[in-house]
Order: sequence, then C-alpha cells, then structure tokens
Amino acid sequence: MPTLRESLPFRSSVAYSDTPRPLSAILGELIEKLGYREGIDAARAVEAWPELAGPTVANVTESVWMRDGRLFVKVRSAAWRHQLHLQREGWRHRLNDHLGREVVDEIVFR
Repeated sequence: MPTLRESLPFRSSVAYSDTPRPLSAILGELIEKLGYREGIDAARAVEAWPELAGPTVANVTESVWMRDGRLFVKVRSAAWRHQLHLQREGWRHRLNDHLGREVVDEIVFR
C-alpha cells in the first residue's frame, strides 16, 4: 500500500518529514526555494522605514524604495539629507536589527 506522500499527485519542493513542523518553518523553506526571499525582505525594509525613522524623519521623507540591497530614501531638504547621510550606518544597523537579518547593505539619502 502506498504511503500518503507517494499517493500525492505532485512532489513538493519542501523537505518532507514524518514529524510535525511549525507552519512558519515550512513557509520559510518554501519562500527560500521559490526565490521570493529577496523581494519579501525588500518590502519589509521599505515598510519598516517610517516606523524606525519616527514621525519627524518620516515627515521629511518623500519616498522609500529598495534596489539591489540598497535602501533609497528621498528626503525633502538638503539639511535633513546631509544629517541623515552622516548617520547612515547607524540607520542601516537599526533597520537590519529590526528585520532580524542583513537585508540592507547600504542606505542612500537623495
């Protein structure tokens, strides 16, 4: 008699185990295998910026986007842009700590 796994009409790309596993572990593995991790991490970084920056900095931020490990933050004034640029490594560390992994390689203030 075939096992349940053998009777499935498809083969999952996620590692099979006879023991129960948390759904978060299975989904995390699937996200990695399907290649969605980078896009999800980029979206999380963009969404986290206003919260981490706080209301004062968020109010002078026009837009935020990620490309190739770089977080771009468009700032309304040259004075704010200069101040944030001087603190960019601190912002990068705070953001990566918040995300729980090294997602942002560099922050560019424009």
